[in-house]
Amino acid sequence: MKKVFTFSLLVLFSFSVFSQDGKGDVKNFRFGGTVMPGLFWYKPDDMKKFANNGVVAKFGVVINGEYSFSGNFAFGFGLGIASSGGKMTFTDTAHYYFSDGAIIKMSDTVAGKYDHYKLNDRKYNASYFIIPLTLKMRTNEIGYMRYFFQPGLNIGIRKKVLANDNLLSYKTTQTAQQTNLDISSDMSFLRLSALISAGAEYYLSGSTAVVFSLGYDYGLSNVVKGTSDYLMRADNAHKNHLPIDGSYVKQNFKQNGVILSVGILF
Repeated sequence: MKKVFTFSLLVLFSFSVFSQDGKGDVKNFRFGGTVMPGLFWYKPDDMKKFANNGVVAKFGVVINGEYSFSGNFAFGFGLGIASSGGKMTFTDTAHYYFSDGAIIKMSDTVAGKYDHYKLNDRKYNASYFIIPLTLKMRTNEIGYMRYFFQPGLNIGIRKKVLANDNLLSYKTTQTAQQTNLDISSDMSFLRLSALISAGAEYYLSGSTAVVFSLGYDYGLSNVVKGTSDYLMRADNAHKNHLPIDGSYVKQNFKQNGVILSVGILF
């Protein structure tokens, strides 16, 4: 209840600040494009088994638009493609089987030759189709500028996810690497995040404006499968490194990020 009350006060405050009518020279519908460089990282729920291992720099592009339902309020929408990801260290023992350039399930190891690795850390390189939905609350024009606060929801539909792994070979007891492993099937199909940003519009002529903002992208959903199809928990002391009770790794990573947006609206 306390969180709901705080959110209600924030909404009321925002409306009181931004509710005055603007000059009226902004069209109801505007369209344009935006580029979005950003820094992203994964935050695990279980800090005993996983640890964040750094940030990754990624990039996105969106064809976007907005509908102004008053001089100072606009509903934003768009469609685009963006890359994201993170780096994760597996502090609990996790391992997988590998054959013919791909991770395989334990049940497939009987089919032929395979390699067996302990996973130390992984870099996730993900790409998504994205649908941003936002509410822009902006001031009246001050000179050539209008300033805004813009909360919203980012909907990501998984396109492809590749992984770069640092490993230990159980066969040779040497370190090894695997790059560009397709792990798309071991990731969630949808990624949801809340985006809170603030910025400004610089008007060039009429309703045409350069728009720029800085925002924090807060992950709401698990970006990986709750129970992996390939990664298994193992007992290091077991000579064959077989899964403990046949269990597969349970995982929950939220993706967070800081995004710079630069675009133009006509």
